[in-house]
Amino acid sequence: MSYNKKPKMILFDVGGTLFNDGKCCPVDGFEKLRLAADNPDVTDACTLAALWDEYMDEMSGLKSKSGITLDVPLSAVIKYATMHTGLHFDISMEEQEELFDRYNSTRNVIDGVPELLAEIEALSIRTAVISNNMMSGESLALAIKRWIPTAKMEFCLTSADLLFTKPAKNIFTAAACYAHLEPADCWYCGDGRIPDVDGAKNSSMTPVLLDEKSELSFEKRTDGGRGEYLTVNHWNVLKEYLRNLK
Repeated sequence: MSYNKKPKMILFDVGGTLFNDGKCCPVDGFEKLRLAADNPDVTDACTLAALWDEYMDEMSGLKSKSGITLDVPLSAVIKYATMHTGLHFDISMEEQEELFDRYNSTRNVIDGVPELLAEIEALSIRTAVISNNMMSGESLALAIKRWIPTAKMEFCLTSADLLFTKPAKNIFTAAACYAHLEPADCWYCGDGRIPDVDGAKNSSMTPVLLDEKSELSFEKRTDGGRGEYLTVNHWNVLKEYLRNLK
């Protein structure tokens, strides 16, 4: 783990890191999804949302043999609800997921993200995404491109793709292998101590924590026995820090 050498790739979390989302409201997402179907009049958004609740209640608490929390793919929930109500679509599942995601909550791009990504690109550092997210990586890539058109992530890897959720190292090591890099050559940026800091450390990636409430703009912390990790309270701080690395 090194903060003194320019990384070959920086990978990002999504919620709380690239975007801030409001409370998830499935009925709003399903209403837009229903209207995109070939036969929208066969059901209503409330019925679809009730099927969502039914499915999520049944599938909650899934764990792997070793105790890793597993995620439910959004595609499975959408298919469960739409097939039970007889909806048919001409658009792909990736487009269905992105449409549902776009309208099921409010969303704001976190301040400083576009500028940070532009600086990373100027420094010839590769970028990608690892996210605990029900969307597939392909669907999440569509969402990121919609909200941050200048983003040039090489790929998005989600817990829905592999089922494993952060902080399990599996999802981090898979991303590094896919990028043909060693985890030690990668930095991981997120806003959560357990999923992001611990997850990065579990896989030998170098963690950077965004803590917007921190009074210090830049700090190296060692709390909770985690060992050293870098904390910034705004992405502009990381942008300047990267600019000064060799």
